[in-house]
Amino acid sequence: MTTTISTTKEQSDRLIACGVPIDTADMVWSHFESDGEKYEQLGVMDESAYEVASLNPTPAWSLGRLFDILPKHLDSLPTTKWYPPFIDEYDEIEAVEMDTPSVLDGDVKLSFCGKTWAVDYDWDGFMGYIPQSENPIEAVVLAIELLHANGYKFNEIK
Repeated sequence: MTTTISTTKEQSDRLIACGVPIDTADMVWSHFESDGEKYEQLGVMDESAYEVASLNPTPAWSLGRLFDILPKHLDSLPTTKWYPPFIDEYDEIEAVEMDTPSVLDGDVKLSFCGKTWAVDYDWDGFMGYIPQSENPIEAVVLAIELLHANGYKFNEIK
């Protein structure tokens, strides 16, 4: 299921693999059955979400919460791994190692570029590709994966 309200289960799994703490999720997918039909329901993350989800909820992050996780500003982060542009969210994604490091520096921005969204910092000595997607949430998830691949530790939300 693709959504622009929150991350999908697959995107959530990718964020967790990057070390994004589950307790930073602000939404939850509940999966349940009724009269033999399977349902998915998106709700706000709170204690009752665990009860509704039969103790098996899938954490989800809204676009706003994902932006809380991204660093607001980077100061000279060496970057050697990049993703090719225009990644389909169903493709296997692997960062490409570059011979010459670039430096990520500046404030974070989410930009719409024609048909795609891109998370952008001020790129000094840009040698790679900015993660892009037709889905703004996927673009931010790709940026989080890219920063993680380059050793960045994420903000923990309290």
